[in-house]
Amino acid sequence: MSQNNKHLHPLKFVPVAAKRPWGQHRLAQDWNKPFDPKETLGESWEISGFADDSSIVAEGYLAENALYDIIETYMGDIVGEDLYKFFGNEFPLLIKLLDVQEKLSLQVHPDDETAFDRHDSYGKTEAWYVLHAEPGAKIYMGFNRDMDPNEFYQRCKEGRVLDVLNVVEPKAGDFFYIEAGTVHSAEGGIVIAEVQQLSDVTYRLYDWGRELNPATRRETHLELAFDCINYKAYDPEKAFVPAEQESPLLTQNRYFTINRLDLQNSYHIYTDQYQSFILYFAIDGEAVLSAPGGKVGPEYRIRRGEWILVPAAYPDFVLSGATPGTRVLEVCIRPEEEHDHHDHDHHKHGN
Repeated sequence: MSQNNKHLHPLKFVPVAAKRPWGQHRLAQDWNKPFDPKETLGESWEISGFADDSSIVAEGYLAENALYDIIETYMGDIVGEDLYKFFGNEFPLLIKLLDVQEKLSLQVHPDDETAFDRHDSYGKTEAWYVLHAEPGAKIYMGFNRDMDPNEFYQRCKEGRVLDVLNVVEPKAGDFFYIEAGTVHSAEGGIVIAEVQQLSDVTYRLYDWGRELNPATRRETHLELAFDCINYKAYDPEKAFVPAEQESPLLTQNRYFTINRLDLQNSYHIYTDQYQSFILYFAIDGEAVLSAPGGKVGPEYRIRRGEWILVPAAYPDFVLSGATPGTRVLEVCIRPEEEHDHHDHDHHKHGN
C-alpha cells in the first residue's frame, strides 16, 4: 500500500454534460420533474477514467485533481491491487447519466476482442438502471425472435427494424444488463444511470431517419457492426431484473457487480473484502458513510443523484440512510474466481 493512503478519502466528481440529438438534461436530483426545454443536452459523464478525458474531483483534499492522475499517484490504493495491475492508471468503468427524450440511435457495442483489434479499446458491456420513465417510454433490447443477419441488414437499410425488436415499457427501478453484441435503443422520457466498461466505441445501426437529413445526419456503422451482433432472440431471464425484485444483486459478471441496497438498516462495509474500489449512487434519499463503532471520524453524504468513489484502501465504514426510504446502487469489480458465487458476506448489518 502507498504511504500516502492516509490522505485518501471517498471522492465525488464534477459531472460533464454533453449535447445529444436524442436527449434533454435535468439536474440529477430532479429527474422526475418536468423538462426545461431550454436545456437540450442528454448525457452526463459522472465518472470517467480516460487518460485524456478524466473526471475532476469536486471536493476535499484532492479537489481539482484528475482521477487518472490520482490513480497514477496512489496506484492500487484507489482501484485495488489486482485491478491496477490490469488497468494501470485508467479507471476501469465509465459512469453516465442518460436523459433520453427522442429516440436513441439503434446501436450495438463490440466485445473486448473486436474492440482491441479494431480500435485499441476495451469492448463495451454495460448496464442500465432506470431512474425515471414517463408513460409511453420504450426500451428496445435485442430481438423478439432469432434474426437472420442479412434480413436485419436489409431492414436497417430500408428503415424496417421496429417490428423485429424486443420492446419493453420500462418503469423506475428496472435493470438491464446489456452484454456486448446486444442491439438496443430507448425513447420517450427515460432517465438512466449507466455503468459500462471504459470504452466509447458505439456502432450505430439505424438512426430513425435522422441519417436522411443533412442537418441531423450522423455516421452509421452497419458494416462494422455486422459480425458483432448477437442475432439470437433476447432472453430476459439472463439480462433483465424487474423493479420488484427484493434480492440486492442486480448483476455479477467479469466487468462489474451491481447491488441495490435498501438502507432502512445500516451496513458495516469491510472494504478489504472487496479487493476493489466501491461506487455508491443515491437512487432515493440521502446516504451517509461514517466511521464504525461510534468512532469519531469523517462523514460523507451522498444526496439523491450523486455518485461517490470509495478507494480500495479506505478503512471499513458504516453505510446508512440519513432519510427514510434511502436506496443506493453499489458498484464494484469482484475477483474473477468469485463471479459464480452470489455471496454478500462483505455486507454486515449494523446496529
